[in-house]
Formats: sequence, structure tokens, C-alpha cells
Amino acid sequence: MADISEDQEVKVAIETAETFVNTYYVTISKPHAIKEIPDFYVKPNPESPLKPDISLNGNLISSPSDLEAVFEKQPPKTHYEVQSFDCHVLNRNYNVGVPDNVLEMNKHGRKMSIMVTVSGSVRYGDGADIQGFMDSLVLVPNWEAYGKPHKGKRRWLVQSQTFRLVL
Repeated sequence: MADISEDQEVKVAIETAETFVNTYYVTISKPHAIKEIPDFYVKPNPESPLKPDISLNGNLISSPSDLEAVFEKQPPKTHYEVQSFDCHVLNRNYNVGVPDNVLEMNKHGRKMSIMVTVSGSVRYGDGADIQGFMDSLVLVPNWEAYGKPHKGKRRWLVQSQTFRLVL
């Protein structure tokens, strides 16, 4: 089977970005869900050299667990609202850290890396001023969920993130 068409790639990228946006920003807005933040990011393992590259307002965050700790310190009732997002396929046949049994071509559009840019607003608690934000992310396949029913595992994970408040 040949690679998928560009139209199919775009469709997969849009669906992936939309799913990510509709879950991630809800998660970081809910204090009881913040513990799920590390589940959105790549996990270093012996087969993959990748570890997440996270920058929050110019500060490097060393791990998703450290990012979780930052979000836990947000004021109560912090709310993120996405106003727009865009996405682009970066690599049509992404293979970093791929298991040997998955080295085939990108038949179903699940072996891409995808750039997602998000703009929105955040209010850090009741009565606080609304601030704009920009978030640039690179999503890559979750090899643990690749080609299997995902059973609660995310199909795409954040490999790189640069979040900035807009002043």
C-alpha cells in the first residue's frame, strides 16, 4: 500500500490538532485533572532518544512532571480558552524512536509529526484580567498506542512546546 494522499494527511492533522486542543486546554483549566498533564508528553525510553522540550514564558521546564507542578500553583478557577488553532504536517514519515515492527511507510497518516499553533486567552482566577497566549507545539505519534486500540493512551504526544503569554 502506498503513502496516503496529501488531502488525507491534512485531514488526519486537523483531526489530531482538534482533539489535542479540545482536551489539553480543558485539562490545564481543571485543578483535579492537572495530574494528567504528563500523559500528553513523550516519555523517554531505551528505544527512543526523545524527551519533551518545554518552554513556558521563556523558562525551560525540565519534565512534564515539573510542568504539572507549575500548573498546580495556578490560582483556583484558572481558565484557558482557545480562540483559534492551525496545524501543518512537518514530517510525512516520522520515525524517531519507532519500533522496528512499525518501520513501514505512512499508510494511515499516523506516522507524521504535526506542528500545532494555538492562540487564546487565560484568566488566572475569578476577577483577574484576561491575558492572551500563544502556544506552539509539535505532536508526534505515541508508539505505545500505534496500530493498536488506544485503550486510554493518547495517539499523539507533545514532543516540543513553547507557551507564551501575550502582553
